[in-house]
Amino acid sequence: MSEGFDPADYSVVVKLRGNPPNPWRWEIYRAGRWGPLESSPDFFSSMAAAAKDGKKALARLLAEQAA
Repeated sequence: MSEGFDPADYSVVVKLRGNPPNPWRWEIYRAGRWGPLESSPDFFSSMAAAAKDGKKALARLLAEQAA
């Protein structure tokens, strides 16, 4: 595991960034950083769909960081 790595420092935020019918996008943030580390390449029609996909992306990112 990387030194100083704390999974609790990472979070997924769903934001209204586009125009209907697919305005939602997820973004992954890390505490102490300005701006997202990663954001969804696609837009989603619902907040729930964006959150679900964002949680999968966060899990993948955390697995990569922990390796």
